[in-house]
Amino acid sequence: MHFTQATDAPNLKEQDTPAGGRLVVTDVFDAGADMPDDPVTAYRLALTRAAGAVMAQGAMPPHLSRMVLWLPDIGVLQDRLIDYDLAFRETLAGNFPAITVVEDRDLTGPKIALSAVVPPAGDPDAKVYGDFTQAEINFQYSPRAQAPDHDKYFELWRLSGPAYQKNRVAEVWFGETPGQSFDLFLPDGVENPPLHLFIHGGYWQALDKRNHAHMADAMLKAGIAVAMVNYDLMPDVDLSEILRQCRAAVARAYDVAADYGYDRDRLTVSGHSAGGHLSGALACTDWADFRDDLPADLLKGAVPISGLFDLEPLSKTGMQPVFRFTADDIAGLSPINMKPVTAIPVVLSVGSLESPEFHRQSALFADHMRAHGCPVSEAVMEGHHHFSIVEALTDPAVPLTAAIIDLAKNS
Repeated sequence: MHFTQATDAPNLKEQDTPAGGRLVVTDVFDAGADMPDDPVTAYRLALTRAAGAVMAQGAMPPHLSRMVLWLPDIGVLQDRLIDYDLAFRETLAGNFPAITVVEDRDLTGPKIALSAVVPPAGDPDAKVYGDFTQAEINFQYSPRAQAPDHDKYFELWRLSGPAYQKNRVAEVWFGETPGQSFDLFLPDGVENPPLHLFIHGGYWQALDKRNHAHMADAMLKAGIAVAMVNYDLMPDVDLSEILRQCRAAVARAYDVAADYGYDRDRLTVSGHSAGGHLSGALACTDWADFRDDLPADLLKGAVPISGLFDLEPLSKTGMQPVFRFTADDIAGLSPINMKPVTAIPVVLSVGSLESPEFHRQSALFADHMRAHGCPVSEAVMEGHHHFSIVEALTDPAVPLTAAIIDLAKNS
């Protein structure tokens, strides 16, 4: 989250707009009547109100142009910049506008105003991908639009994940930037357990390893060590760098196994949504090409959950301004175009309530992996949508969690 500090706020109404476009400027919003004690929570609430006002006027997050943030103490922002950054991403993903911060010591909490430049409207009936119009392809790849109760999951992950994160035995770094680490959890009383790595989702531009820490509990109780993997987020880095970081995380997990007492020859991986893409790509990685001292079968199994394996339709959505996928990215970073070098077992899972496109994505990857000799199975998750399916990892009895435990213990 990059910002400029100023003494006075810029006039948001003084912006250029393209011919046929329009400028949207919100009122100034605070956190509401009940000001939370936590400044980041207050910021999130004010931002949510301002974002709602933008969208009520027909602008979408990719249209954001400027944001003014008034704070009583800019030092809090500087001290907790990562928390403010993640709160923005949770609300508006990686659609960062130009941000101006104004310190006002007379305030009791944050205030926010947003502006957006809405481009000229296109033909609403034009097909942009297959038989999908722009609105239709956006909906297919918008899990929040498909799950009206998604807010409760984000609230849960803000609370339960960080609370459970305190049980980690180590934070293991595999790079120098803030996102390049994983939290390691070890089961009690188990000698040389297998290690399962989990990669969070958020369309490569939101969320954090700490949001999902509590999902390690069921695996730990089954005698499996767990690594919750982080990575730097878009738009600060592109997808090729994110994938490189995740490969580095797996390599680092292999390297430090003896230091922490888990079995480096029994590594498996899963990931949700964007993490499903990354876990699918890891399943197809030529590890000797990545680093010549790594075994070809470094990973013994992969469980992509609600994954994204063909990037082309995503490049047609409203998220493309953050993704910035090129033709080379689509060809080189789509797991359906990657050839696995071993017959790695793969378990795929998609919630029954997810969109047809999410189901098609996993079916494509299943066919691709089978065509290359990999055993592929499915963990059926009836009654689950894009967010409830990953929260279900807390329950060892559901098919998805049971499949991960079985894969890890028998690797």
